[in-house]
Amino acid sequence: MPTQIKQFEAHFAEQTGAMVWMLSGLIETETPSSDKDAIDELGDWMSTWAADLAADVKVYPQSAVGNLVECRWNATAPGKPILILCHMDTVHPIGSVDKHPTHTEGERLYGMGAYDMKGGITVAQTVIQELIKHNQLPERPISLFLNSEEEIGSRNSRGTIEEIAQEAGLVLVMEPSPGPGKIVTARKGVGIFQMVALGRASHSGSAPENGVNAIVEISYQVGKITALTNWELGTTVIPTIIHGGVNHNVIPDECDITINVRARYQSEADRVSQALYDISHQAYLEDSLLYLTGDFLRPPMEHNALMEQTVATLREAVPMPIEEFSKGGGSDGNFTAALGIPTLDGLGPTGGGAHSKDEYIDIPSLPRQAALLSHILCQWPHMPRDGE
Repeated sequence: MPTQIKQFEAHFAEQTGAMVWMLSGLIETETPSSDKDAIDELGDWMSTWAADLAADVKVYPQSAVGNLVECRWNATAPGKPILILCHMDTVHPIGSVDKHPTHTEGERLYGMGAYDMKGGITVAQTVIQELIKHNQLPERPISLFLNSEEEIGSRNSRGTIEEIAQEAGLVLVMEPSPGPGKIVTARKGVGIFQMVALGRASHSGSAPENGVNAIVEISYQVGKITALTNWELGTTVIPTIIHGGVNHNVIPDECDITINVRARYQSEADRVSQALYDISHQAYLEDSLLYLTGDFLRPPMEHNALMEQTVATLREAVPMPIEEFSKGGGSDGNFTAALGIPTLDGLGPTGGGAHSKDEYIDIPSLPRQAALLSHILCQWPHMPRDGE
Protein backbone atom coordinates (compact mmCIF):
# COMPACT_ATOMS: atom_id res chain seq x y z
CA MET A 1 0.00 0.00 0.00
CA PRO A 2 1.47 3.40 -0.96
CA THR A 3 2.58 5.57 1.92
CA GLN A 4 1.23 9.07 2.44
CA ILE A 5 3.45 12.05 1.68
CA LYS A 6 3.40 13.85 5.02
CA GLN A 7 5.60 16.79 4.05
CA PHE A 8 5.56 17.85 0.42
CA GLU A 9 8.63 20.06 0.79
CA ALA A 10 10.79 17.28 2.23
CA HIS A 11 9.43 14.65 -0.13
CA PHE A 12 10.11 16.58 -3.30
CA ALA A 13 13.54 17.65 -2.07
CA GLU A 14 14.35 13.93 -2.16
CA GLN A 15 13.09 13.84 -5.76
CA THR A 16 15.43 16.59 -6.99
CA GLY A 17 17.80 14.24 -8.78
CA ALA A 18 14.93 12.49 -10.53
CA MET A 19 13.48 15.83 -11.57
CA VAL A 20 16.81 16.96 -13.02
CA TRP A 21 16.99 13.71 -14.95
CA MET A 22 13.43 14.12 -16.23
CA LEU A 23 14.02 17.72 -17.27
CA SER A 24 17.25 16.83 -19.05
CA GLY A 25 15.36 14.24 -21.10
CA LEU A 26 12.71 16.80 -22.05
CA ILE A 27 15.41 19.25 -23.13
CA GLU A 28 17.10 16.62 -25.28
CA THR A 29 13.74 16.07 -27.01
CA GLU A 30 13.90 19.25 -29.07
CA THR A 31 10.54 20.79 -29.96
CA PRO A 32 10.68 24.04 -31.94
CA SER A 33 7.23 25.48 -32.62
CA SER A 34 7.67 25.08 -36.39
CA ASP A 35 8.52 21.36 -36.29
CA LYS A 36 5.22 19.48 -36.05
CA ASP A 37 6.83 16.03 -36.19
CA ALA A 38 9.16 16.83 -33.29
CA ILE A 39 6.37 18.19 -31.12
CA ASP A 40 4.07 15.29 -31.97
CA GLU A 41 6.79 12.88 -30.86
CA LEU A 42 6.84 14.52 -27.43
CA GLY A 43 3.05 14.72 -27.39
CA ASP A 44 2.83 10.98 -28.08
CA TRP A 45 5.25 10.29 -25.26
CA MET A 46 3.29 12.49 -22.86
CA SER A 47 0.08 10.74 -23.90
CA THR A 48 1.60 7.35 -23.11
CA TRP A 49 2.93 8.60 -19.78
CA ALA A 50 -0.50 9.91 -18.78
CA ALA A 51 -2.37 6.81 -19.99
CA ASP A 52 -0.03 4.64 -17.90
CA LEU A 53 -1.19 6.69 -14.92
CA ALA A 54 -4.84 5.94 -15.72
CA ALA A 55 -5.59 9.29 -17.34
CA ASP A 56 -8.21 9.81 -20.00
CA VAL A 57 -6.14 11.19 -22.87
CA LYS A 58 -7.55 13.19 -25.75
CA VAL A 59 -5.43 14.31 -28.68
CA TYR A 60 -6.60 17.26 -30.76
CA PRO A 61 -5.07 16.74 -34.24
CA GLN A 62 -3.66 19.84 -35.92
CA SER A 63 -2.51 20.29 -39.49
CA ALA A 64 -0.41 23.46 -39.26
CA VAL A 65 1.17 22.90 -35.83
CA GLY A 66 1.81 20.08 -33.39
CA ASN A 67 -1.14 18.17 -31.98
CA LEU A 68 -2.65 19.33 -28.68
CA VAL A 69 -2.85 16.88 -25.78
CA GLU A 70 -5.32 16.86 -22.90
CA CYS A 71 -4.94 14.43 -19.97
CA ARG A 72 -7.74 14.06 -17.41
CA TRP A 73 -7.70 12.35 -14.04
CA ASN A 74 -10.85 11.75 -11.97
CA ALA A 75 -12.96 13.17 -14.77
CA THR A 76 -16.23 12.02 -13.19
CA ALA A 77 -15.41 13.15 -9.65
CA PRO A 78 -17.54 15.93 -8.12
CA GLY A 79 -16.61 19.55 -8.60
CA LYS A 80 -15.09 21.71 -11.26
CA PRO A 81 -11.66 20.62 -12.54
CA ILE A 82 -8.33 22.20 -11.78
CA LEU A 83 -6.70 22.79 -15.17
CA ILE A 84 -2.88 22.80 -15.47
CA LEU A 85 -1.59 24.57 -18.59
CA CYS A 86 1.80 23.74 -20.14
CA HIS A 87 3.33 24.18 -23.57
CA MET A 88 5.66 21.72 -25.28
CA ASP A 89 7.14 24.04 -27.90
CA THR A 90 10.30 26.12 -27.59
CA VAL A 91 11.92 28.85 -29.69
CA HIS A 92 15.11 26.85 -30.26
CA PRO A 93 15.66 25.09 -33.63
CA ILE A 94 16.66 21.47 -33.96
CA GLY A 95 20.39 21.09 -33.34
CA SER A 96 20.54 23.71 -30.57
CA VAL A 97 21.21 21.07 -27.92
CA ASP A 98 24.24 19.82 -29.85
CA LYS A 99 25.60 23.37 -30.00
CA HIS A 100 24.76 24.13 -26.38
CA PRO A 101 24.69 20.86 -24.42
CA THR A 102 22.64 20.51 -21.27
CA HIS A 103 24.80 20.81 -18.17
CA THR A 104 24.80 21.87 -14.53
CA GLU A 105 26.88 24.58 -12.90
CA GLY A 106 26.44 24.76 -9.17
CA GLU A 107 22.71 24.99 -8.50
CA ARG A 108 21.79 25.82 -12.09
CA LEU A 109 20.73 23.48 -14.89
CA TYR A 110 21.46 25.00 -18.29
CA GLY A 111 19.51 23.73 -21.28
CA MET A 112 17.65 24.90 -24.35
CA GLY A 113 14.04 25.35 -23.29
CA ALA A 114 14.70 24.45 -19.66
CA TYR A 115 13.23 27.71 -18.39
CA ASP A 116 10.51 28.22 -20.99
CA MET A 117 8.96 25.88 -20.21
CA LYS A 118 10.12 22.31 -19.93
CA GLY A 119 10.91 22.98 -16.30
CA GLY A 120 7.20 23.63 -15.81
CA ILE A 121 6.29 20.36 -17.51
CA THR A 122 8.76 18.57 -15.23
CA VAL A 123 7.12 20.01 -12.11
CA ALA A 124 3.61 19.10 -13.28
CA GLN A 125 4.62 15.56 -14.29
CA THR A 126 6.47 14.91 -11.06
CA VAL A 127 3.64 16.13 -8.87
CA ILE A 128 0.97 14.11 -10.64
CA GLN A 129 2.92 10.87 -10.71
CA GLU A 130 4.09 11.19 -7.10
CA LEU A 131 0.61 11.95 -5.80
CA ILE A 132 -0.72 8.94 -7.70
CA LYS A 133 2.15 6.73 -6.52
CA HIS A 134 1.44 7.61 -2.88
CA ASN A 135 -2.33 7.43 -3.25
CA GLN A 136 -2.69 11.16 -2.61
CA LEU A 137 -4.14 12.47 -5.82
CA PRO A 138 -7.26 14.23 -4.53
CA GLU A 139 -10.69 12.98 -5.54
CA ARG A 140 -11.34 15.93 -7.76
CA PRO A 141 -11.09 16.38 -11.55
CA ILE A 142 -7.58 17.38 -12.60
CA SER A 143 -6.60 18.13 -16.19
CA LEU A 144 -3.23 18.70 -17.81
CA PHE A 145 -3.26 20.49 -21.16
CA LEU A 146 -0.16 20.50 -23.34
CA ASN A 147 -0.09 23.21 -25.99
CA SER A 148 2.10 22.88 -29.08
CA GLU A 149 2.38 26.51 -30.23
CA GLU A 150 2.36 28.91 -27.29
CA GLU A 151 5.61 30.51 -28.42
CA ILE A 152 4.02 31.62 -31.70
CA GLY A 153 0.81 33.04 -30.26
CA SER A 154 -1.52 30.04 -29.73
CA ARG A 155 -3.57 31.04 -32.78
CA ASN A 156 -4.66 27.47 -33.51
CA SER A 157 -5.02 26.32 -29.90
CA ARG A 158 -6.76 29.31 -28.34
CA GLY A 159 -10.27 28.04 -29.03
CA THR A 160 -9.50 24.63 -27.53
CA ILE A 161 -7.90 26.16 -24.45
CA GLU A 162 -10.88 28.43 -23.90
CA GLU A 163 -13.36 25.58 -24.40
CA ILE A 164 -11.60 23.34 -21.88
CA ALA A 165 -11.09 26.19 -19.42
CA GLN A 166 -14.81 27.02 -19.38
CA GLU A 167 -15.34 23.83 -17.38
CA ALA A 168 -12.58 24.61 -14.86
CA GLY A 169 -12.84 26.31 -11.50
CA LEU A 170 -9.12 27.11 -11.36
CA VAL A 171 -6.36 27.34 -13.96
CA LEU A 172 -2.70 26.88 -13.04
CA VAL A 173 -0.14 28.02 -15.60
CA MET A 174 3.31 26.41 -15.43
CA GLU A 175 5.24 29.34 -16.88
CA PRO A 176 8.44 30.20 -14.93
CA SER A 177 8.11 31.69 -11.49
CA PRO A 178 9.53 35.21 -11.04
CA GLY A 179 11.24 34.10 -7.82
CA PRO A 180 10.86 32.12 -4.59
CA GLY A 181 7.35 32.50 -3.25
CA LYS A 182 6.30 34.68 -6.20
CA ILE A 183 3.42 34.03 -8.55
CA VAL A 184 2.27 35.95 -11.62
CA THR A 185 -1.12 37.59 -11.10
CA ALA A 186 -1.09 40.11 -13.96
CA ARG A 187 0.14 40.01 -17.54
CA LYS A 188 -0.16 42.55 -20.28
CA GLY A 189 -2.22 41.80 -23.33
CA VAL A 190 -0.26 41.47 -26.57
CA GLY A 191 -1.37 43.12 -29.80
CA ILE A 192 0.38 42.89 -33.17
CA PHE A 193 -0.75 45.29 -35.91
CA GLN A 194 0.52 46.17 -39.37
CA MET A 195 -0.18 49.46 -41.10
CA VAL A 196 0.40 49.63 -44.86
CA ALA A 197 0.67 52.83 -46.87
CA LEU A 198 0.05 52.73 -50.63
CA GLY A 199 1.29 55.64 -52.73
CA ARG A 200 2.33 56.02 -56.37
CA ALA A 201 5.70 55.16 -57.84
CA SER A 202 7.58 57.63 -60.00
CA HIS A 203 11.15 58.52 -60.97
CA SER A 204 12.63 60.37 -58.01
CA GLY A 205 14.82 62.53 -60.24
CA SER A 206 12.93 63.29 -63.45
CA ALA A 207 9.32 63.16 -62.25
CA PRO A 208 9.11 63.42 -58.45
CA GLU A 209 5.97 65.53 -58.70
CA ASN A 210 4.09 62.53 -60.08
CA GLY A 211 4.85 60.29 -57.14
CA VAL A 212 3.13 59.72 -53.81
CA ASN A 213 5.76 58.68 -51.29
CA ALA A 214 4.53 55.82 -49.07
CA ILE A 215 7.55 56.17 -46.78
CA VAL A 216 6.67 59.81 -46.12
CA GLU A 217 3.10 58.75 -45.37
CA ILE A 218 4.16 56.13 -42.82
CA SER A 219 6.74 58.49 -41.33
CA TYR A 220 4.02 61.04 -40.67
CA GLN A 221 1.87 58.41 -38.96
CA VAL A 222 4.65 57.09 -36.68
CA GLY A 223 4.39 60.06 -34.33
CA LYS A 224 0.62 59.60 -34.01
CA ILE A 225 1.09 55.88 -33.36
CA THR A 226 3.70 56.26 -30.63
CA ALA A 227 1.64 59.02 -28.99
CA LEU A 228 -0.90 56.33 -28.08
CA THR A 229 1.50 55.05 -25.40
CA ASN A 230 0.33 55.67 -21.83
CA TRP A 231 3.19 54.94 -19.45
CA GLU A 232 1.09 55.64 -16.37
CA LEU A 233 -1.39 52.89 -17.28
CA GLY A 234 1.32 50.55 -18.53
CA THR A 235 0.31 50.78 -22.21
CA THR A 236 3.07 50.77 -24.82
CA VAL A 237 2.62 51.21 -28.57
CA ILE A 238 5.94 50.52 -30.26
CA PRO A 239 6.75 50.48 -34.00
CA THR A 240 9.17 47.56 -34.37
CA ILE A 241 9.60 46.75 -38.09
CA ILE A 242 9.41 48.94 -41.21
CA HIS A 243 9.71 48.06 -44.89
CA GLY A 244 9.61 50.41 -47.86
CA GLY A 245 11.25 51.29 -51.14
CA VAL A 246 12.85 49.32 -53.97
CA ASN A 247 15.59 51.62 -55.32
CA HIS A 248 17.19 54.97 -54.62
CA ASN A 249 15.72 56.54 -57.77
CA VAL A 250 12.14 55.33 -57.32
CA ILE A 251 9.58 57.07 -55.16
CA PRO A 252 8.24 54.20 -53.06
CA ASP A 253 4.63 53.27 -53.66
CA GLU A 254 4.39 50.97 -50.64
CA CYS A 255 5.62 51.02 -47.06
CA ASP A 256 4.49 48.99 -44.05
CA ILE A 257 5.14 49.16 -40.36
CA THR A 258 4.64 46.53 -37.64
CA ILE A 259 3.34 47.78 -34.31
CA ASN A 260 3.72 45.91 -31.01
CA VAL A 261 1.15 46.89 -28.39
CA ARG A 262 1.16 45.87 -24.72
CA ALA A 263 -1.79 46.76 -22.49
CA ARG A 264 -2.43 46.02 -18.83
CA TYR A 265 -6.17 46.67 -19.09
CA GLN A 266 -8.79 45.61 -21.62
CA SER A 267 -10.08 49.18 -21.76
CA GLU A 268 -6.63 50.28 -22.93
CA ALA A 269 -6.46 47.46 -25.49
CA ASP A 270 -9.80 48.63 -26.86
CA ARG A 271 -8.68 52.28 -26.89
CA VAL A 272 -5.49 51.59 -28.82
CA SER A 273 -7.20 49.24 -31.28
CA GLN A 274 -9.81 51.88 -32.10
CA ALA A 275 -7.22 54.66 -32.32
CA LEU A 276 -5.07 52.70 -34.77
CA TYR A 277 -8.16 52.04 -36.85
CA ASP A 278 -8.97 55.75 -36.84
CA ILE A 279 -5.43 56.67 -37.86
CA SER A 280 -5.64 54.27 -40.81
CA HIS A 281 -8.54 56.38 -42.13
CA GLN A 282 -6.66 59.66 -41.94
CA ALA A 283 -3.97 59.62 -44.63
CA TYR A 284 -1.64 62.62 -44.66
CA LEU A 285 -0.71 62.77 -48.35
CA GLU A 286 -3.23 63.33 -51.09
CA ASP A 287 -3.83 60.12 -53.09
CA SER A 288 -2.21 58.01 -50.37
CA LEU A 289 -4.12 55.10 -48.83
CA LEU A 290 -3.65 53.44 -45.44
CA TYR A 291 -4.71 49.94 -44.41
CA LEU A 292 -4.59 48.36 -40.95
CA THR A 293 -4.53 44.66 -40.10
CA GLY A 294 -3.95 42.83 -36.83
CA ASP A 295 -5.49 42.45 -33.41
CA PHE A 296 -4.67 41.49 -29.84
CA LEU A 297 -3.25 37.97 -29.85
CA ARG A 298 -3.72 37.74 -26.10
CA PRO A 299 -6.08 39.81 -23.95
CA PRO A 300 -4.73 41.30 -20.72
CA MET A 301 -4.64 39.23 -17.53
CA GLU A 302 -6.02 41.95 -15.30
CA HIS A 303 -5.36 42.22 -11.60
CA ASN A 304 -9.02 42.63 -10.76
CA ALA A 305 -11.35 41.68 -7.90
CA LEU A 306 -11.46 38.05 -9.07
CA MET A 307 -7.67 37.85 -9.00
CA GLU A 308 -7.58 39.36 -5.50
CA GLN A 309 -10.08 36.74 -4.32
CA THR A 310 -8.09 33.94 -6.00
CA VAL A 311 -4.86 35.04 -4.33
CA ALA A 312 -6.60 35.25 -0.96
CA THR A 313 -7.77 31.66 -1.40
CA LEU A 314 -4.26 30.62 -2.38
CA ARG A 315 -2.79 32.12 0.77
CA GLU A 316 -5.28 30.17 2.86
CA ALA A 317 -4.54 26.92 1.00
CA VAL A 318 -0.74 26.85 1.08
CA PRO A 319 1.59 27.00 4.10
CA MET A 320 4.08 29.42 2.58
CA PRO A 321 4.29 33.17 1.99
CA ILE A 322 3.05 34.31 -1.43
CA GLU A 323 4.14 37.45 -3.25
CA GLU A 324 2.42 38.74 -6.38
CA PHE A 325 4.23 39.75 -9.55
CA SER A 326 3.24 41.42 -12.84
CA LYS A 327 4.84 40.63 -16.22
CA GLY A 328 4.80 42.36 -19.57
CA GLY A 329 4.82 39.17 -21.62
CA GLY A 330 1.73 37.08 -22.25
CA SER A 331 0.91 33.42 -21.68
CA ASP A 332 -2.01 31.08 -22.30
CA GLY A 333 -3.23 32.19 -18.90
CA ASN A 334 -4.24 35.49 -20.51
CA PHE A 335 -7.02 33.65 -22.34
CA THR A 336 -8.44 31.94 -19.27
CA ALA A 337 -8.23 34.99 -17.02
CA ALA A 338 -10.04 37.09 -19.63
CA LEU A 339 -12.90 34.55 -19.55
CA GLY A 340 -13.38 35.24 -15.84
CA ILE A 341 -11.87 31.94 -14.70
CA PRO A 342 -9.62 32.10 -11.60
CA THR A 343 -6.07 31.84 -12.96
CA LEU A 344 -2.69 31.66 -11.24
CA ASP A 345 0.43 31.91 -13.39
CA GLY A 346 4.17 31.49 -12.91
CA LEU A 347 4.06 28.15 -11.08
CA GLY A 348 7.08 26.69 -12.86
CA PRO A 349 10.68 26.82 -11.60
CA THR A 350 12.73 29.99 -11.37
CA GLY A 351 15.65 30.69 -13.66
CA GLY A 352 16.64 33.01 -16.47
CA GLY A 353 18.05 33.46 -19.95
CA ALA A 354 14.70 32.86 -21.65
CA HIS A 355 14.99 32.21 -25.41
CA SER A 356 18.78 32.36 -25.34
CA LYS A 357 21.67 29.90 -25.41
CA ASP A 358 22.17 30.58 -21.70
CA GLU A 359 18.68 29.49 -20.63
CA TYR A 360 18.68 27.88 -17.19
CA ILE A 361 16.58 26.92 -14.19
CA ASP A 362 17.50 27.04 -10.51
CA ILE A 363 17.63 23.39 -9.44
CA PRO A 364 16.35 24.04 -5.86
CA SER A 365 13.25 25.63 -7.34
CA LEU A 366 12.11 22.32 -8.87
CA PRO A 367 11.13 20.70 -5.54
CA ARG A 368 9.95 24.02 -4.15
CA GLN A 369 7.49 24.54 -7.00
CA ALA A 370 6.45 20.89 -6.89
CA ALA A 371 5.51 21.32 -3.23
CA LEU A 372 3.53 24.47 -4.03
CA LEU A 373 1.62 22.77 -6.84
CA SER A 374 0.89 19.77 -4.60
CA HIS A 375 -0.51 21.97 -1.85
CA ILE A 376 -2.79 23.69 -4.34
CA LEU A 377 -4.09 20.46 -5.87
CA CYS A 378 -4.70 18.83 -2.51
CA GLN A 379 -5.89 21.76 -0.42
CA TRP A 380 -7.80 24.05 -2.79
CA PRO A 381 -11.42 24.39 -1.65
CA HIS A 382 -14.05 22.29 -3.39
CA MET A 383 -15.50 24.04 -6.42
CA PRO A 384 -19.00 22.65 -7.04
CA ARG A 385 -20.37 22.42 -10.55
CA ASP A 386 -23.71 24.04 -11.30
CA GLY A 387 -26.45 21.93 -9.78
CA GLU A 388 -24.22 20.13 -7.26
